[in-house]
Amino acid sequence: MLPIALGSPGCGEGDASENRSHIIDVGSRKQLFIDDMLMDSSRGIRLTMNPPRKTGEVLITADEPWEDGGGVRGLSATNTSILREGGLFRVWYDSLGQDYDHLGSDFRQIGYAESEDGIHFVKPSLGIVEIGGSTANNIVIRENIGGGVVWIDPRASEHERYRSLRKTRPSGELALHSSPDGVHWTLTRTTDIGHCDTQSIAFWDDAYQCYVLYTRRWVRPPETEHAYRIFRRLESTDLVEWRNEEIVLAADEQDLRTHDTPQGYPPVDYYGGAVFKYEEAPDVYFMLAQAFWHWHPRNGGEGWAPATMDVRLCASRDGKRFERLGHRRPFIPLGAEGEFDSRLVWAMPNPIRVGDELWIYYVGTNRDHDGFIDPAAPDGRYLGAVSRAVLRLDGFVSADAGYAGGEIVTPPIRFEGSRLELNVNTSGGGSVVVELLDESGAPIPGYTRQDATPVNGSSVRMPVSWGGSTDVSALSRRPIRMRLLMQDCRLYAFQFS
Repeated sequence: MLPIALGSPGCGEGDASENRSHIIDVGSRKQLFIDDMLMDSSRGIRLTMNPPRKTGEVLITADEPWEDGGGVRGLSATNTSILREGGLFRVWYDSLGQDYDHLGSDFRQIGYAESEDGIHFVKPSLGIVEIGGSTANNIVIRENIGGGVVWIDPRASEHERYRSLRKTRPSGELALHSSPDGVHWTLTRTTDIGHCDTQSIAFWDDAYQCYVLYTRRWVRPPETEHAYRIFRRLESTDLVEWRNEEIVLAADEQDLRTHDTPQGYPPVDYYGGAVFKYEEAPDVYFMLAQAFWHWHPRNGGEGWAPATMDVRLCASRDGKRFERLGHRRPFIPLGAEGEFDSRLVWAMPNPIRVGDELWIYYVGTNRDHDGFIDPAAPDGRYLGAVSRAVLRLDGFVSADAGYAGGEIVTPPIRFEGSRLELNVNTSGGGSVVVELLDESGAPIPGYTRQDATPVNGSSVRMPVSWGGSTDVSALSRRPIRMRLLMQDCRLYAFQFS
């Protein structure tokens, strides 16, 4: 087993991992049930991971002559990312290119596509990069680079507002590309952080007052014969010097027991992870981890099968210690045999909120990591595309009560606001009854279960009332507890507003 290093405190003064007092100050921030932090006691409650609904759409594929790799390779997952700005969905993706074989596997070309509705994408002719004697294409970067993600730096000047950290090949340094518009890119600087690979995720984290970087590297523990992949976190104040390295995800004993393999060879390791702070509840970090499965010799001795990747969900309160959710079941699973995503799914950073939904974009292919195409593929053809999966707002995990009912009592909390709202989904006869208690656990007059109106229905912001009134302003900033009496329902989050 690879030991997980806990590392040192964060580089800024606002360390998100500092010890909390016994009263949890929730303020007016949304609170998610990703763990038992909000449950001082519970009965008949189960925390459930809720996978998103895959739409099956083919939104972007390598269908232009300068990007399809001769119809053999198509999209590469590890350079693909998405942002939404001013109503415009913007995607950067790696299409490998028509001259991939001539230029070598280290060469990448990043294409750009955009959409007003997040479903119908166009590839504008940008006139930036010359391919085959013409600049009539949508390519914005064409270099020897590894995987990266496009992100907006709130501390950068306007002409470097867009950032992307990518491994340079073959040197292996980390290269920072910057852009004023996400289309015209300049190599700003490079730095050496040791081995890094695949998709590097970076953003400014207010909680630590520094930049954080999540990137992959290889390790070879002394007791094993084989190196394998781990995912790590680093910090920087200037995007040049990176320090405080910590391992945030690695194959553990439970992973290593899933299949029998040769000495030291892991049946699964982690190829990457799309880490993001959840905008709706910025105290929560999620990781869409790419699990890479390779646990038996392939027939004919050509590598290890199944060489597939699916997406697992992890969550953290501090961006360092991530817990696997859903009993390690897939969050975004592979598609059925013959479908375009039957061998690989790769989650793109970051989910996009659309109304009361989260759209999680991903790259899917019917070709595995070793280049073998799904035998059920139509005419044996390679298929690869950007698609999406749809999740209820805040819907990653829910606290569920069955038909027999259940109960949650929170630790003492302190809130700000005048109204309590639940993100909840009950059955036709299900309900949530909210009773407010003082710090010692005694019901507060006017907010008892007898005063409460049962919550019934499905809404991401269902108001709670007592005696016909939703007003809780008299209790604002006062330590209270909540007792949630639940029956046949799912509770995703609560928020005082």
